[in-house]
Amino acid sequence: MNRIRLVLHRIFRRAAITDPMPVYTRRIPDGLLLDFEAYFAYVVTTIADDPDLLDQFMEIVEDRGQSREHDGWEPEQLLLEKLATAVGYEVPIRGRALVQLADRLGAAVLAPVPHIPAQRREGGAAA
Repeated sequence: MNRIRLVLHRIFRRAAITDPMPVYTRRIPDGLLLDFEAYFAYVVTTIADDPDLLDQFMEIVEDRGQSREHDGWEPEQLLLEKLATAVGYEVPIRGRALVQLADRLGAAVLAPVPHIPAQRREGGAAA
């Protein structure tokens, strides 16, 4: 049932913002999920289309694949930082798109649950 709901969501979804990249939202019982599928596709295609970035990515894969004891040194972290800097790790949201996203996020805020003090304790009336 959950799978059907997710498929329907993907078919009928509307982007919270569309410029520069579409960002979708999906309500969940305790909040909201942000869908950055377009940005993820951008990152993957940018890495795949640039031989230097692809080499950096493959070097990260090789470093992570080596069997070694954890000594606190993670050489792939520097490579990952270089790759993130080259590809970008931020999605700019400006102007009208920012207002639209704020409206969508504001609509997802759950109303606070009022705290009702206990009326009875162990069968007696509350003081």
